[in-house]
Amino acid sequence: MNFNVQDLMFFVPMILIIYFMIFLPKRREQQALTKMFEALKKGDRVLTHSGMYGEVAAIKDNLITLKFHDGVRIDFNKTAIARAVEDKAEAKA
Repeated sequence: MNFNVQDLMFFVPMILIIYFMIFLPKRREQQALTKMFEALKKGDRVLTHSGMYGEVAAIKDNLITLKFHDGVRIDFNKTAIARAVEDKAEAKA
């Protein structure tokens, strides 16, 4: 196999484009999720990936207990939390 400089001039920019369009945004998203998980505390309102709104009742390692209507408590893995809900009106909708 013979490689010349022109081949490299094609592949290096392609690799950089793939990195900046795919891997870098995913890495930033993961860092934001990690930051959100670390900031969660008892009493915060959250939205799960299944669309359920709940209030954090307890946090232990990767397990989060959410409190729902009428005191129903369900345990979730941290990865099931989509985002923290800031606005009370949004949580009621």
